[in-house]
Amino acid sequence: MLRNQLLVELKRAYTAKNLLMWIAIIILLPTIRFCMINEGYQFYKPIEVFQETVSAIIPLLFPALAIIIYLPSFLQEQRNKFITYTRTRIPLNTYLLSKGLINAFLTGFVIFLLIFLPFVFIMYLEPNLGIILYTPIDENAHIPTVTFSQLLSYGDLTYGLIYSFWVSINGVVYSTIAFMLLLNLNNPFVALSIPFLFYHIFNFVTGVLNVPMFSPLSTIFPFNIEGQPLWTVLVPFSFLLIVLIGIFVFSMRNQKEWMI
Repeated sequence: MLRNQLLVELKRAYTAKNLLMWIAIIILLPTIRFCMINEGYQFYKPIEVFQETVSAIIPLLFPALAIIIYLPSFLQEQRNKFITYTRTRIPLNTYLLSKGLINAFLTGFVIFLLIFLPFVFIMYLEPNLGIILYTPIDENAHIPTVTFSQLLSYGDLTYGLIYSFWVSINGVVYSTIAFMLLLNLNNPFVALSIPFLFYHIFNFVTGVLNVPMFSPLSTIFPFNIEGQPLWTVLVPFSFLLIVLIGIFVFSMRNQKEWMI
């Protein structure tokens, strides 16, 4: 039953409106940033262009991007009391589980492409097009190393795949937290805003405490600080997982109070 419901929910999600939004997220945002940096910046290697392309705009909007990929569709059903009428044909827990899994899948997939497609273009296609003018490397050149640069020793593609997967996993956690909050809070605006506020407040607090290496921004998009050991990225991520598990346990104990 769950498998069939997953297919149903996946088909429902593929609307023209959603497809246009996903394409805008995947292509438009990196393109805007790429056009902003193709002049006036000094680059030695394509990897620097990629890191700059997925900086600024995408990190600033990251939690919001993760939330809008699928949850507006779920919120619409929630507001229209559509979920209530599904109980006659499918168990409520199965229905909501399918919603949560589709939310996680689509969020992870779109966010993965948001990072991986620019990586492929910049690393493998752009050098043949000559859009970016690279500065020759000499003894005075300084190429900063950032977190995850350690993976480049295993090959550019390995770096691109692992880093894209890492960003997508974080997006899944943020969107899943928002999904669970929608079930528990009667104000959907607050439910959808909490992950975004947490992201930026956590960034602010780690800056005040002078530990920017543990901020969500610097562990998901670690291009604003010098390279750190890979274990540092797990600190805020582990905290997020604890929050998610706590919300999940609370939700399971208060199913009668769900906003459906």
